[in-house]
Amino acid sequence: MFKNEEGINVLSLFDGCSGAFVALERAGIKIKNYYSSEIDKHAIAVQDFHYSADTRFHKIGDVRKISGFDYDHVDLVIFGSPCTQLSSVNTKDRSGLEGPDSSLFYEAIKIMSAIYSIQPTNKKLYFLMENVASMTKKNRDQITGALGNIFDDLQLLKIDSALVSPAHRRRLYWTNIPNVSVPIPTGKSYQDIVVNGYVDKQKANVLLSSNVTATNGIFRYYKYDMGNIIFKEKEFAELPIEEKLKAYPNILKASGYNGKARGNKDEYAFPNGCYRVPSVLERERIMTFPDGYISDVPHVSKTEKNKIIGLSFTVDVIAHLLNYNLVCSQITLASSPNKI
Repeated sequence: MFKNEEGINVLSLFDGCSGAFVALERAGIKIKNYYSSEIDKHAIAVQDFHYSADTRFHKIGDVRKISGFDYDHVDLVIFGSPCTQLSSVNTKDRSGLEGPDSSLFYEAIKIMSAIYSIQPTNKKLYFLMENVASMTKKNRDQITGALGNIFDDLQLLKIDSALVSPAHRRRLYWTNIPNVSVPIPTGKSYQDIVVNGYVDKQKANVLLSSNVTATNGIFRYYKYDMGNIIFKEKEFAELPIEEKLKAYPNILKASGYNGKARGNKDEYAFPNGCYRVPSVLERERIMTFPDGYISDVPHVSKTEKNKIIGLSFTVDVIAHLLNYNLVCSQITLASSPNKI
């Protein structure tokens, strides 16, 4: 399907740092042209760092200004439209597809409808869309209905990235790529990707959840199961939760740490004497990006890098769904309960 010797033409909407480009190459799919629609200057800085000299890579700007009629030669449209008003994390605004950000989904629909309407009969348009699994059934059905008006061979899967990555990230994937399947677990663990220190979970938490502070964030970590922590000592990491919470205040007091994180420039230090949060490098590993893909980019702050990573695809999940040969070989092993 995607084994074109000349390569395929890809339109990536809401492209972020171009995780789709990384996934395509990881899947062994040759790229002829890659059209990237993105407006965030920090994500674009990551793109420029990697692809400014790549003649296949084309920046095409704001999704609201794109006409699908200009892209009749596209073979694949890939996107994850904004989940801002769809996600359960947003407790203040669950307006769904009517929301100011999440309504941009309909821009993708408009673009794909135009491409589909002008393509020759002997050419097939494929697409892959990702969004949060925590959306309401109403929103899920709205998305499925809108996509179904264009594509009559629609498939919907729910996949937890923990199958192929060191972190949980439950997402819905809509596509018309035939015979897509849920990935076979690879056994990647959170501990495997940390640079130093120890963790007390097999898998990290989803990166779009709020992080924890280096003062009393340990209580939030356990009470709400949010954020990620890496402990300094193996023995402490292995303690029961109640004992950790009882011992931590004295460790914090002894460290003299007062919460001024900006004074600590070493991402791998333990300023509170007990734990730290994941570095940018560890976060990109959690999302299965190559080491340095985001962490090595200059002139982008740590805060912005973490935001870029949190909004990205899990690369290995996308690579799995795009890799037709892999899909065919694994279809009999797919977990049917994950098909929606």
